[in-house]
Amino acid sequence: RRAFLQAIGLVSGVSILAACAPPAAPTSTAGNAPAAEAGGEQVVNFLWTDSQNTHQPLIKDFEDATGIKVNQTQVSYNDLLNKITTSVQGGADVDVVEMDTIWTAQFATAQWVEDISDQISDAVKNDIPESALSAVMYNGKLYGMPWYNSAKHLFYNDQLLKAGGFDQPPATLDDFVEQAKATTKEGQWGSTWCWKQAESLICDWVAIMYTNKGAQILDADGKAVFNKMGGADALQWMVDILYTHKAAAPASLESDENAVLRALETGTYALTYNWEGTLPEANDPAKSKAAPNVRIGLLPGSKDVKSSSVNGSEGWAILANAKRKDNAWKLLEYMVSPAWQKKAALTIGDYPVLSSLYSDPELEKSIPDFALYGEQFKYLALRPQVPGYAQKSDIIQRYLHEALLQKTTPQQAMDAAADEVNKASNAP
Repeated sequence: RRAFLQAIGLVSGVSILAACAPPAAPTSTAGNAPAAEAGGEQVVNFLWTDSQNTHQPLIKDFEDATGIKVNQTQVSYNDLLNKITTSVQGGADVDVVEMDTIWTAQFATAQWVEDISDQISDAVKNDIPESALSAVMYNGKLYGMPWYNSAKHLFYNDQLLKAGGFDQPPATLDDFVEQAKATTKEGQWGSTWCWKQAESLICDWVAIMYTNKGAQILDADGKAVFNKMGGADALQWMVDILYTHKAAAPASLESDENAVLRALETGTYALTYNWEGTLPEANDPAKSKAAPNVRIGLLPGSKDVKSSSVNGSEGWAILANAKRKDNAWKLLEYMVSPAWQKKAALTIGDYPVLSSLYSDPELEKSIPDFALYGEQFKYLALRPQVPGYAQKSDIIQRYLHEALLQKTTPQQAMDAAADEVNKASNAP
């Protein structure tokens, strides 16, 4: 998700998520070096990815409200995990770090981050949907504060669907197939996907899998069961829309989220899954031939599941070896306050983690389809919160892609992937 937002250069504006184009190498902006705490100055040291300073007005609000100075080290997302690792292992003076959902288990298991379960008030917990909290949870404990909501959404070309005889976007995967087939013709595809061998492929596979009620990737013991619990069915659907129904662009197999956005903007693709950053660029006539016809909808579900998407959220976590845990907690607490969350939505485009803000009149007026984004966040699947997730994801990606290239059957691919994931989990 972050790579997609970086690639399309979303850094400000309404109804989009802020993103940062990665610098050539990790950099620190002016004033990022930790300042001496002379004269009892209150500070907190923060490592994160605000490389283009889009969130600096919010940081200043925190400093003005609390009197605590935030010393920031800002790097590209692609450098963040390595920077956190070296900071922790080298004993660097860092208090708070940005934590992607797919790192939560790794950081918690390694005891790099604080368990803050008892510090978050019930009022805040009750206002944050489980989907957002799950991004910073491991084994039932909270190891961070969710920063923003993020999910894949359905984007569709309303003009193409209406020309195909449809007044509404697909509500189920069966509807999706019907509409994609009806809108596929010479010079036009019913759907396009980001199914190159990458994490984007995992995200779509997970979203499709969880339209099956009871779908499961790993069991309670951490054993891979996706080959028997919805993963093979999801992959079969993916293969079928490519080859049986011929309603997905073959270029999907080499496309990432950015390529899918560019395809949608040609005005010749009817349906796609992508992150919230897709709008408003897709409806900008200066950039998109599809403008102003691109709309957002809930991702399709099934007869048993209303909708199914995948969580792309991140959070902020306090390092276990932080020297200023009280100040660190105040930073996390302020970041999830209505003041931060609403201003971030209006000025940057971060989608709030507080459910109460999705009925805020100013936000509803300022951000197109705002309530619909909030609805999608209720139907999120979570990629496994397990140590070594990156290795397991790489294994599954490889087998998914082999099946999509028709080098093996979906069931054979999932059986082999589950076997290899389990062997990797059991390796010393």
